Amino acid sequence: MSNEIEAQEALARDFQPALEGPLVGDRKSSLAITKEYAKADPVYVAKTAHLPQKYSHYRPILGDGNCGWRAAGFSYFETLLRLRNRGQIEEELARMTSLDNFLTRVGGFEAWIFEDMAEETTSLLRDLVELVEPSPQDATALLQQRFNDPQVSNAIVYHLRLLASSWLQGSPEMYQGFIPDDLGVVGYRKNVLEPVDQEIDHLGMTLLIDVLLKPIGFAVEIVYLDRSEGTQANSHVIQAQDANGVPTNPGGPMIHLLYRPSHYDILYKDGPTIPLQAVSEVAQNPNIQVNRAVNFAHQHSIQSTPMGTDYSQLDLTTLLSIPGFGLPPQPSHHGFPSQYQPSVDQTYAPSPINSISPISPGASSATTPSSTTLQPSFSTQPPPQPTLTSPTLASPHPSFPPNTSLPIHSPPHRSSLSTQSSLCSDLTSPNSAGSVFRPSQYEWKADWAQTGPDQFVTTTFRNSHYNTAHYNNPNFQPEEWDPKAEEQHTRKRSS
Repeated sequence: MSNEIEAQEALARDFQPALEGPLVGDRKSSLAITKEYAKADPVYVAKTAHLPQKYSHYRPILGDGNCGWRAAGFSYFETLLRLRNRGQIEEELARMTSLDNFLTRVGGFEAWIFEDMAEETTSLLRDLVELVEPSPQDATALLQQRFNDPQVSNAIVYHLRLLASSWLQGSPEMYQGFIPDDLGVVGYRKNVLEPVDQEIDHLGMTLLIDVLLKPIGFAVEIVYLDRSEGTQANSHVIQAQDANGVPTNPGGPMIHLLYRPSHYDILYKDGPTIPLQAVSEVAQNPNIQVNRAVNFAHQHSIQSTPMGTDYSQLDLTTLLSIPGFGLPPQPSHHGFPSQYQPSVDQTYAPSPINSISPISPGASSATTPSSTTLQPSFSTQPPPQPTLTSPTLASPHPSFPPNTSLPIHSPPHRSSLSTQSSLCSDLTSPNSAGSVFRPSQYEWKADWAQTGPDQFVTTTFRNSHYNTAHYNNPNFQPEEWDPKAEEQHTRKRSS
C-alpha cells in the first residue's frame, strides 16, 4: 500500500499539464480577461471589470514556467521597436555583447555555457536594427516569430536567467533580505534563478528589471490581479531612482505586466479604453450575440420631418395599418368587464377625425382641412388598447389627451338601466356623439348600485379583485346568499 502511495506522489510531482497555444500570443482586447473571470470569485469579477478601463489590450504568454522571463524579455525588444530608434538598438547590441564579460567575471559562468544563448539575443538585435526604420511591421513580425520558436525563445530566456543570477552575485547586499534564510545567495541562484522552467518570483523579476531594463531608462508597472482588498487591481512601479527616490527618467517608456498567481501576461495602454457600461454587460452576460434584421416585409421610406411641418399633408394610409393607431386609448373600465354588449347586426359610423396631430408639450390643437377624412373600420367589440398611465378608480367620462381634436359628448342622462336594448338605443347615436366610447354600467352612473349578485364562471375570477364581491374591489358589494343557488349546488354534488 505504501509503495502505491509513493508511486502516485511521484507521478503527481512529475506531472506536466498539456499546454496549448503559442509561447507569445497575439494582442487581444482586455475584455477577454473580464469574460474569463465573469463567473469566478466576486473579487476577481470586480477587478477584471475595471481592468479594461485602463488597459485596452493584453498579450497572453504561455504558462510553461518561463512566462515571467518571456514576458519581460519580449517587452524589452518590443519597446525598442516602438521607439523606432536605430541608434538606441545599436547601443543595446553593444551593451549585450559587453555583458558576456559580466557573466564570466561576476557570474562565474564559463563562456561555452552561455555563448550560444547570448548569440540568439544579439542576433535578434542585429536583425531588428536593419528593419526598425524601413519596415517596422516586418520587425514586429520577426520578433514574434523568434519568440514563438521554442529553440530560439528558450535560449533567450535562459540568457536572461544567467544575467539575473550574475546581477545577484555582483550585489548580494542589496537583495540579501529578500532571500530565504535556508537558501542564501548561492542556493537561491542554483535552485530558483538558474533551473529551466522554474517560475520567476518577485525577487527574480526585480533582478531582471535591474540588469535589463533600468540601465536604458525603461520602467515596469506590475499589475497584481489577486484577492487583495479593493475593486481595482493594485500595481507597483519599478524604475531607476536617484539617492532621494526621485525617478531619473520619469517620462521614459513603461512596460506593463499583469501578474496573476504564478503567471505573467503583458498589458497595453496604447489603445482606446473601454467604458465601464460595456464591461459590465460582458461580465453579466459572457456570451453576447448580436443579430441584425436584414429583411423586411414592407419597404417604407423614412424621412426626417422638422417640427414645423404641416401634418395635414402627410399620407396616413400606412399608419392606418397599425392596429389602434386611429383612436385614443379606450377606457379600461377599471379592470371590470363591460356589461354593455351591442347587437350583432349593429354597426358604428366612423369617428369624424380629420387628421392626427402629434402630441407635444405646449402644442395647440391642429386645424385640419375638411378634405382629409380617415375611414377606419372597427369590429363590433374592439380590443382594449394598452395604456401607460395608471387607471383612475372613478371617472364617469373617459379622459383623452388634451391636444387631440376629438369631440367628447356625455351620454344622455337615464334614470335607470332597464334593459340591454334600451341602453343600446340611447348609446348608439353616431350622428351626434361622434365617438365610439361605450361606457359600462359601472361607469354609466356614479350612484349606480348593483341590483343583484352576478354569476361568475370560474373560481379564479371569483377570488380575484375584479369580482365586485371581493374586498379589494373599489366598488365592493357583499355577495348575498341565495338559497336556490345553494340547493342547485347540493343537487350537483349528490348527482
